[in-house]
Amino acid sequence: MLKADNVKVEEMIQKDENFKALFEEHINLEQDLEALYSLKYFPPEVEARIKEIKVVKLRGKDKMNLMLANNKSNNK
Repeated sequence: MLKADNVKVEEMIQKDENFKALFEEHINLEQDLEALYSLKYFPPEVEARIKEIKVVKLRGKDKMNLMLANNKSNNK
């Protein structure tokens, strides 16, 4: 999922509300994707929603990785 280990992610969740919100959104989007993938047939609107979710998840993941990297450099 993220490029950092679980301990660092947990630390960020505990101390940064923005990170926590991004992380929770990421989990919710993953659950939405799993539900959509469970469908036997993907009408065009479902395919579009899957693509939209993937883009939002990737942006959130990039933000979280950046926040982790910034936190790591600030702690040195």
